[in-house]
Amino acid sequence: MTDKETGSHRKAVARSVRMSPEEHALFGEFCVSLNVTPSEALRRLARSAALLGPTFTGEARAEVIALTRQMRAVGNNLNQAVHHMNAGHVIQSEDMKGHLEAVSRAIGELDRLYRSLCVKSYRRAEAAVSGRSK
Repeated sequence: MTDKETGSHRKAVARSVRMSPEEHALFGEFCVSLNVTPSEALRRLARSAALLGPTFTGEARAEVIALTRQMRAVGNNLNQAVHHMNAGHVIQSEDMKGHLEAVSRAIGELDRLYRSLCVKSYRRAEAAVSGRSK
């Protein structure tokens, strides 16, 4: 697997798009401003338009990573508590309740963030395709 393919599926299907020279130039400038290839920009637009969800970059990526770390930490604590229970130790119900509530909060935050990013991404794609501004 090459470096470009690491962490993603190999892109095997191509879609050809015809544009005017002006559209081509403007789209090229748009891609340069975002520091992405034209293929990546079109892939992101297609994902948004098809309701496949956004590509996480920038601030959204940082938020998802932070929430994922938080959920992992809570999950580790919960795993340790269950391991202790399986070893015959008594776990205080308040401790277990706290772990479960923390997991629930982290999952809820991730779900809300992902849903809001999907909606924003879809609306941007819809506006771009229909010719409306954001």
